[in-house]
Amino acid sequence: TLGESGGPITHDMNGPEIYATIFTIAPSHFDVNTIWTGSDDGLVQVTRDGGRTWKDVTPTGLPHFARISLIEASPHKPGTAYVAAKCYQLDDRAPYIYRTDDYGRTWTKIVTGIRADDYVHAVREDVKRAGLLYAGTEHGIYVSWDDGAHWQSLSLNLPDVQVPDIAVEDRDLVIATHGRSMYVLDDISALRQMTPQSVSSPLYVYQPRNVRRGLDQATFLYDLAAAADSLSIQVLDAKGAVIRTFSAGAPAQPGAEEDNPFRRGRAARPTAKAGLNRFTWDMRYPDATSFPGMILWGGSVSGPVAPPGRYTVRITAAGVTQSRDFEISRDPRNTQVTDADLQRQFTLAMQIRDKVSAANDAVVRIRRIRKDVTDRSASAKDGEVTAAATTLNGKFSALEEDLYQVRNRSGQDPLNFPIKLNNRLAALMSSVDRGDAPPTDASYKVFTELSADLDVQLRRLATLVSQDLASFNRLLKSHQMESITP
Repeated sequence: TLGESGGPITHDMNGPEIYATIFTIAPSHFDVNTIWTGSDDGLVQVTRDGGRTWKDVTPTGLPHFARISLIEASPHKPGTAYVAAKCYQLDDRAPYIYRTDDYGRTWTKIVTGIRADDYVHAVREDVKRAGLLYAGTEHGIYVSWDDGAHWQSLSLNLPDVQVPDIAVEDRDLVIATHGRSMYVLDDISALRQMTPQSVSSPLYVYQPRNVRRGLDQATFLYDLAAAADSLSIQVLDAKGAVIRTFSAGAPAQPGAEEDNPFRRGRAARPTAKAGLNRFTWDMRYPDATSFPGMILWGGSVSGPVAPPGRYTVRITAAGVTQSRDFEISRDPRNTQVTDADLQRQFTLAMQIRDKVSAANDAVVRIRRIRKDVTDRSASAKDGEVTAAATTLNGKFSALEEDLYQVRNRSGQDPLNFPIKLNNRLAALMSSVDRGDAPPTDASYKVFTELSADLDVQLRRLATLVSQDLASFNRLLKSHQMESITP
């Protein structure tokens, strides 16, 4: 096809009509001397001696002047390659993909399942699973689990868009589009593990990928043959202790941390629909107790990040329970800390979290008692009860104000009103849990001081309950009124 274009009256040599342009090059993953090329005038050629000689191995049946859009040299088998070609400029919008397993001596057309008018721009083989193919077409992306024998759409939530190229990464699938940005299908481990058995089982849990602190989140993928009425996901530590429980459908068991109305930042509930489901754990332990309207300055009630180690996800649905182990590791770029350092960070953060919970639990308890005292006073309509209730609530209010800054109404109010004990603890927890580093000596010292301060306030609360509230309950009893449960 190298020659003068146009004619016979006049020639047209301004460039677009000149063929014989090598459009795609695919070096072998196994042999430096093996290179595949495809051109825009419909030729596929291969060299196996570093380019000294070339052989025309164009697939039989490929239309003349088809543009060889992309050749993919298999990352798994030396003699295998895939060709994507298109002829839409010749008024042929059919898909063309071919596979060879013998360096181009024979080819097999592999387009079953691709729409008849959806021509193909790119074909790629998965880097982890041989025979798992992806095809980028004019109207989306397709996947094949059987080396191209059958295809089905993988477009999911994509718009109707051209996919001219595909990159298969270690963990993810990345596509380019024409004028509609780039997209990532993150964590394709389910695609790599999927089998007829996995999609037909009542429940099948795919092996999670190992995750790195600060870089990933723990993603759990599972297939359900039919929608489940209820489903639970539990994350366990290396000793088999349950860290978190997440539920879908039926309510979680009493006492599960998701049922606590004073937990903040609860994870989204998992899904239990038929087909592939995905749930992400942020790798945090349960949050500290919170309460409605709480405003903190520079503090957090978020649970600590899990330290490096071995973990298990256990999923139960449709009468089936399956477990898979996975690992959490530190960021490999962080060479200044050890796993032991991060374990120390986690241990202290958990201790602080429990103190934050204790402070906030005390506030919740105080508010409930004060409400009950106020209700009894209103019901009694007695001057003696009212006076005693006012005195008692005043003592509880004073204690609450030492635990929490009750004047806060907005996120900026702590600029005007000093933070109290629960906020100081929460700020320390946020400081200790931030980043990947061992706690400082100052963190331990501050924790010791704040813990001692909290113990003082908790003893005050215990005294108020055992003495002052008990006295008020005796007064209520003398008026034939129900006492207050402390």
